[in-house]
Amino acid sequence: MKATAIERYIVFDVETPNSANDRISSIGVVVVEGQSIVREFYTLVNPETHFDAFNISLTGISPEDVADKPTFAEAWADLAPIFSSGMLIAHNAPFDMSVLAKCLNAYQIEWQPYAYYACTCQMGRKCFPHAQNHKLNTLCTMLHIPLEQHHCALDDAKACAGLLIHYLKQGCDPTDYVRSYDIANTCTEKRASGMRRAQPSETTLRLQTLQMILKSISADGVLTSEEVMVLERWMTENQELEGNYPFDKVFRTVRQATQDGILDAREKEELLDLFTRITDPVGQTECGCFDIRGKVFCLTGEFKAGGRSQVEAYFVAQGGIAGKSVTKKTGYLIVGELGSDMWSSGNYGSKVKKAMELQEKGSSIVIVKEGEASITL
Repeated sequence: MKATAIERYIVFDVETPNSANDRISSIGVVVVEGQSIVREFYTLVNPETHFDAFNISLTGISPEDVADKPTFAEAWADLAPIFSSGMLIAHNAPFDMSVLAKCLNAYQIEWQPYAYYACTCQMGRKCFPHAQNHKLNTLCTMLHIPLEQHHCALDDAKACAGLLIHYLKQGCDPTDYVRSYDIANTCTEKRASGMRRAQPSETTLRLQTLQMILKSISADGVLTSEEVMVLERWMTENQELEGNYPFDKVFRTVRQATQDGILDAREKEELLDLFTRITDPVGQTECGCFDIRGKVFCLTGEFKAGGRSQVEAYFVAQGGIAGKSVTKKTGYLIVGELGSDMWSSGNYGSKVKKAMELQEKGSSIVIVKEGEASITL
């Protein structure tokens, strides 16, 4: 049986108020750790838009039911920590991912530029190619998985979690089905200038998987010996990634910590700090004294303050020296708070990745968040 390194899955289902499918009237979330359900979350949502009669009939949710319920922006305050803590799973996932992305964009909520997900419908097609069909209720009936009320978001999420657990017990690895969803452009495969984007290389996909593993095992702020063992086993099976950052750094550090067969509290804390810095280098960085004068700087991402050319001109006026790429001469990499459409893997982009590689080699380059740079245009 093939063991999967991801140990936390966020299974969710959304219901919508009308055929536009760009707002949510209810959302159900089930957290699966290992092969067990550990948490459930459900809320009705005021979509602040009209309801179609068909959707009311399908979901049983009417405008009156949600009149005093939280808006999506209000509900997201509770949902964001959950959705950020593991791989997203849904049945017919592109639909749920699309609705989620449209809501995030409509409410101008900054989360992350890409989200990684897998679909239990796609897994079902692979595991049961001769099933009558691969709808949620059909597969649940076939596998004797409870589905109490179809199109109730929580019941559908629980049923989807049941399918996921069944697949896991059969040795199915959801990372084999992982896809990247472009939140800003609401699509799985991003397109540029009307052309299909080249598929990421096998190396890139595996590095993305490593990012998800690190994020999954560090999300709760606690690292166990079992989680480190699973990570080490995965990295041992993927040693062809040697020579790529951050694989080398993680593999070397994990091997040093586990060579005596014992992981003490200090080693776990150091590993957790490393994993957190790698999976969220921008969020974890802190610049105590920002002084641009005479320093080469480079910009990445999109800025709240204004266009990148305006931001660059501002820092030049402050005495900075603009650079187009990250090099050994770069003093500051300044990261816009609106993210970027060029993220290469995980939740940061190629320039941040290059800066981290240089830091690893002893460079004094500093990664600075837009808010710490005090930009006033």
